[in-house]
Amino acid sequence: MNKIINGKQIIATIVFIIVALTSIFIISPKASSTDSYKSTIESLDNKKMNVMEITAATAGASAILAVIPSDATTPIANQVAKLSTYLLIVIATIFFEKILLTLTGYVTFNFLIPIACVLAVIYLFSKFDIVKRLAIKLSVFGLIIFMVVPISVKVSDLIENTYKDTIDSAKTTEFTEEEIQSAENTNESTSEGWNGLVSKFKDGIANIENNVSNLIKKGEKTLSNFIDAIAILLITSCVIPILVLIFFVWLVKMIFGLNLQYPEFGKIKSNNEKNQ
Repeated sequence: MNKIINGKQIIATIVFIIVALTSIFIISPKASSTDSYKSTIESLDNKKMNVMEITAATAGASAILAVIPSDATTPIANQVAKLSTYLLIVIATIFFEKILLTLTGYVTFNFLIPIACVLAVIYLFSKFDIVKRLAIKLSVFGLIIFMVVPISVKVSDLIENTYKDTIDSAKTTEFTEEEIQSAENTNESTSEGWNGLVSKFKDGIANIENNVSNLIKKGEKTLSNFIDAIAILLITSCVIPILVLIFFVWLVKMIFGLNLQYPEFGKIKSNNEKNQ
C-alpha cells in the first residue's frame, strides 16, 4: 500500500514540476508580451485618444468662456477648467491598466503559479492543510489578477459603445468659429464698446444681450456634455475594473467556498481538537 501511495506522490510531483516549468518558460513569455494583448491595448489607446480630445475641448471651451464679455460665464469657465483634473485621473488609470496588462501575466505565471506548484508538492508529503489551502489561494489569486484587466476592458468597451454619442459630443465645442473670433476680438478691443461687438457678429444676431445669453447657454450645454462624458470614462476606467475584481472574488468564494482574505485558523484548530 505504501508503495502505491509513494508512486502516486512521485507522479503528482512530476506533474506539478512540469506545470511550474511550463508556466515559467512557455506561458509567462506569452502572457507578459504586448503582442498577446493587441486588441486590448488598441482599446486602451482609443480610450486615451478620446480623453485627450476631450481635454483639448475643455481647454478650448474654458478659454472661450473666459474671454466672453460677461461675468456670468466666469463660473462656467472655472468649472470647465477643473474637469481636467478628472481627465488626468482617467489618463493615469489607462496607463496603469496597460502596465498591469503585461505585469500581472509575468507575476502570475513566473511566480505565483510555480510557487503554488511547490506548495502542492510540499502538501503531497506533509499533508498540512494550510499548505494546500495556500497553494490553491495563490493560484486562484494569480489567475484572477491576470484576467481582471482584459475582461474589464471588454466590459468598458461595451459601455462606451453604448454611450458613444455622449462621448463624441464632448469632443466638439458648441461655439462657432464666428462666435469664438468675435469673443476674442471683443476682449482685445474694448474701446469699440457694445456697438462694435454687435457689428462683429455676422450671423445676424440682433443685440449683445442675446449674444451673451446664447453663449452662456452654449457654455452650460458644453459643461453638461463634458460632465456626462467624463462620468462615463471614470466609470469605465476606474469603477469597472474594481467591480470585475469583486465579481471574480465573489464567484470563486461561491464555487470553491474559499476565503481569500485570511486562513480560517479557528476552524482548523477546532477540527484538530475534534480529531483528537
